Amino acid sequence: MLPKFELIKPQSLQEVVDSLNRWGEDARVLAGGTDVIVQMREGKSKPKYLIDIKGIAELNGIRLVDDALWIGSLTTHRELECSDTVRKKFPLLYDGVSKVGSVQVRNRGTIGGNICSALPSADSAAPLLALDAAVRLYGPEGGRELQLADFFLGPGKTALKVGEILTQIIVKLPVGNSSGAYYKYARREAMDLALLGIAIYLECEDDLSTCREARIALATAAPTPIRAFQAETALKGRLLSETLLEQAGAIASDEARPRTSWRSSADFRKHLVKVLVPRAGMMAWERIKQQEAD
Repeated sequence: MLPKFELIKPQSLQEVVDSLNRWGEDARVLAGGTDVIVQMREGKSKPKYLIDIKGIAELNGIRLVDDALWIGSLTTHRELECSDTVRKKFPLLYDGVSKVGSVQVRNRGTIGGNICSALPSADSAAPLLALDAAVRLYGPEGGRELQLADFFLGPGKTALKVGEILTQIIVKLPVGNSSGAYYKYARREAMDLALLGIAIYLECEDDLSTCREARIALATAAPTPIRAFQAETALKGRLLSETLLEQAGAIASDEARPRTSWRSSADFRKHLVKVLVPRAGMMAWERIKQQEAD
């Protein structure tokens, strides 16, 4: 049973901010509801006020503007999954959003909610980190932009200030000879949290073998989604190969800081990093070569 609360339905973004600023920690934002309602049913969250933001039109939509993809925070995972732009130009992001829960969950859950939950297992977070995404926030002091890597402060903790709301996610359009892949390891194909998630973005020189840029993001490998910077450095400027990617996997495993839980031991998660980084890397590299073939 849900605890008692008052439902607030603001009609503008400014009204959302005013409501959050007024009630502070007594208020929670209601978007898709796939996290907050579950937490309320389980007694983990008991807000006095739920701020329903679903009616704020400016928080919806997927737009390709100049050299970047702008995603409204209320955009559902299913909308991203069904977007031709996302599927064709951002396959790494497509991989992540298409693996969130079930179709029913993806139809309700929003990209903004998934990010603001700040869970280390969030399937959209690692791909967005590997794509070097930024977030736009709006609050009592106006708007500001922040790199997603600086947004996560800890499990369930973000850089949002009192009264602030996430409005947009911005992803730069990948350059030529680049692609990415997200590999989710879970006990079931659907409706399960990732025991580990690996997102890799690669850029190659014209020979399609020399790595020009590499970004590797890990989910459920630390208290927050993280980048494996040392593993990235090991790839840059070198000829890609399965052996090199295996070396990067070993380095990323050393960078990982997973915890032991009832779902998995820390040692097993570190082993998965070592195994899955080269697997995801090979998927990304094959996609780059396939682009040239097409």
